[in-house]
Amino acid sequence: MKNKERFAWASLVLILFTTLVFRPVHAKAVSETAEKYLQLFHEVFGLMQNGYVETVDEEKAFLGAIKGMLGSLGDPHSSFLEEEEYRQMREETRGSFGGVGMEVAYTDGAIVVVSPIEDTPAMKAGILPQDRIIEIDGKSTANLGYAEGIKLMRGKPGSSVSIKVERKNIKEPLQFTLVRENIKIRYVRSFFFEKEKVGYLRLNQFMGENTLEEFKKHLKSLADKKSEGLIVDLRMNPGGLLPLSVALSDIFLPEGLDIVSVRGRGGELADVSKSSGKGDKYTSIPLVVLINEGSASASEIFAGAIQDHKRGKIVGVTSFGKGSVQIVYPLSFGMAVKLTVQKYYTPSGKSLHGKGIQPDVVVKAIEPNEDDRFYLRKMTEKKLLDQLASKYPDYNEQNFVNFEKALKEQGIKLSSDVARAVYKNKTQAEKDRTMTDLELDPQLKKAVDLLSSKS
Repeated sequence: MKNKERFAWASLVLILFTTLVFRPVHAKAVSETAEKYLQLFHEVFGLMQNGYVETVDEEKAFLGAIKGMLGSLGDPHSSFLEEEEYRQMREETRGSFGGVGMEVAYTDGAIVVVSPIEDTPAMKAGILPQDRIIEIDGKSTANLGYAEGIKLMRGKPGSSVSIKVERKNIKEPLQFTLVRENIKIRYVRSFFFEKEKVGYLRLNQFMGENTLEEFKKHLKSLADKKSEGLIVDLRMNPGGLLPLSVALSDIFLPEGLDIVSVRGRGGELADVSKSSGKGDKYTSIPLVVLINEGSASASEIFAGAIQDHKRGKIVGVTSFGKGSVQIVYPLSFGMAVKLTVQKYYTPSGKSLHGKGIQPDVVVKAIEPNEDDRFYLRKMTEKKLLDQLASKYPDYNEQNFVNFEKALKEQGIKLSSDVARAVYKNKTQAEKDRTMTDLELDPQLKKAVDLLSSKS
């Protein structure tokens, strides 16, 4: 599984929302229909409490009813948060938490991975966006609710959890054993391609109290190095805070342009965010935004604004497609409910919910196909990778040619890109690996090529 880490750019489970606004609940008169069914609820509970053959666990009964009511909405992003879940969610927004490091959603009765988080057990093990989690510690998720599934994946750092997933185009389920860690997220990182004069900014999530200022600090540093183009990497970025997405988009857009609009029930317009003329602006530097299937929510707001205003090129593959806004309402007894209240739209009026952002330039990441996976299993059975890595321990072009030749002599027919990724990951020292390896990242290479050709 180690080799899979680089293929896809490649804890408790991180749940990020498009917006995290904490609002009190205001009581409102119920309708006649609601009164009718509340009466029925009381009658059924009374019968159950007084007549059921076993003593009724009242707390379990009421919590089950509340969760069932929210489940009837058919919305994976609306849910009830018990006291511990609510406490952990508040901790997550501060950027430090324990677990395996992935955001999930509940879609079509299944727990689906939105995105693994960079440098976490989930990403290192090779968990990918759109993986469907079918078992957790041997328990079928078909028999679990969303909250119960998340609870099973949460735990103390150092403890392990076994996860089985179904992956598109893979016949057999994949089994992962992940060791939980205390995850501290580094939200912003940067790099300067000296030869091409291109700056690179990677944003892992739209979260954190100081992320806006940190982003600006990195941006200024790249500008001071005379960057002639800029890449903003939002791959595997599952989203976060709506205001932060708007603020970062504003940096790159001229004054007075729509960034995002939100509409509530019946399509009623609730708000429109526009670019300002304030603060540090980088409205003329050539720009490329990288996205993939793990880019969701706030990432799609940013990419959508840049794309619709033709401010830059979007490169990669279609994003996740989460276009709804949630509000967290604190309740009594330390609990809360997270409710979808609005949907957001790009400046051109497109809803991305369930559709995602379509890139201007489609470039796929290096990922093994079915044949590659077959031969990778054969390599593992023969321990061939270890043998060849010992024979050719230093990564260079000539050794890679020898490595490929040796594979073919053994009947291993890997595609060249996958073979290179396997060999380089095995032989290159950890200290020499970077987040900007153009050999193993065709999406990033395309972005650099697009910008360097303009300079």
